[in-house]
Amino acid sequence: MKTHSCLPGCTNGLRSICGTSIDIDDLEFAASRNHLLYVDKVYSKGQGVACPLVFNLVTAPSTFQTQLLLSPLSNLEDNLCDEIFGCNCRQHHGSSCGQRPQSGCNSNSGCNCNCVCNVGNTCQLDENAVFKIARSFVKVTNFGLQNPNCLSPNQVTVNGIPVDELFNAGNSYEAVFNSNLTDIVKPVCAENGLATKAFFLISCAGPWVFDAEIVVEGTVNTGGRTCCFRATFTTRCTFPLGANIPVSNIAVPRISVPCASGGMSPRLFFSFGGIMNLLNPTICVVPDDDDSFNLVLKASIAAEPTVDVQVIKSALLCINGCEAIFPCEGTESEVESEEDDEPLDGPDCRCGTVSGSGSGSRNRNRGCSCGRNRDSVESASDNSNCGNTIAFGTNSSCSSCCRGF
Repeated sequence: MKTHSCLPGCTNGLRSICGTSIDIDDLEFAASRNHLLYVDKVYSKGQGVACPLVFNLVTAPSTFQTQLLLSPLSNLEDNLCDEIFGCNCRQHHGSSCGQRPQSGCNSNSGCNCNCVCNVGNTCQLDENAVFKIARSFVKVTNFGLQNPNCLSPNQVTVNGIPVDELFNAGNSYEAVFNSNLTDIVKPVCAENGLATKAFFLISCAGPWVFDAEIVVEGTVNTGGRTCCFRATFTTRCTFPLGANIPVSNIAVPRISVPCASGGMSPRLFFSFGGIMNLLNPTICVVPDDDDSFNLVLKASIAAEPTVDVQVIKSALLCINGCEAIFPCEGTESEVESEEDDEPLDGPDCRCGTVSGSGSGSRNRNRGCSCGRNRDSVESASDNSNCGNTIAFGTNSSCSSCCRGF
């Protein structure tokens, strides 16, 4: 197994858990040669953001799962307060409760200097707890249409012209240009082999739903103590954006659409996302029937629907490279390949590698030849029923490098 992991500069143990893992020990490669490949070329990539949609949110145990972390404002250990306020209380409060804060606490260092020296190291929430929120943020994990199939081609336009067809898979969509492509592409751009810049618009999109994790942090006064808190509210299932929320128009002012050529037409892909922010959040404690407490978050939420757009067309490229050899399924060659356990030609034999001796010298003469040469296999001279069928025009710029076909 060849493991391609982090660069040597990786720290914090990332090298052991991050990076790619590629096993090519059992692969055999043909000699390096020129190939014709269809590759998806990206002509345009952009994002559009709709106007904010504001709605009121009140969490409930049935719709949001709640987690609360509490930590005392103390100078004993690194704790949650250090994470929330970005400074260490011990740096400003000495080593014991009787010591005065250091002078740096009164400077403009950006640290929160309201730390106090509490007795003990536990915080217990009671029904009279008062929360003071310092900051909040929303991690959006899913944001899309409540009914994805209801988005019609007439709602998706390029330069005001609806797309011909629209397909969706979950939150991703593909728009197809057929008859309307000639109306979008400018003749002067097509004559010069250039893409046409156009205006992309999705009209009347909605209603919206989301999955998110809402995090609220700050301090709480409970049981005569001041503690730091982090409350996390996670949607239990896909949640509607809110009642009576208007639909959205989302535009990308400039995308590039190429003409159809070589039997290939451009394809437009887009997917929805969202940006959410809390406005004036408050948290209160609500007693439950079994002598426990529930946290309830009340806030206005500003949600901005977004759309990521890409315009892609398959391009025919002439590329030099080594092709991995896989026997055709259901043939004797496939059975022989599974039974063949002989090692590769040298310990360092890989596609494109050249070692200093032995098999490496042979590799140098054969180019990339970690396996057998496939020229005889791909040639149609020995058998008129086998081989590739590719014809090049006399003016093809790739014809001189691909005559091996």
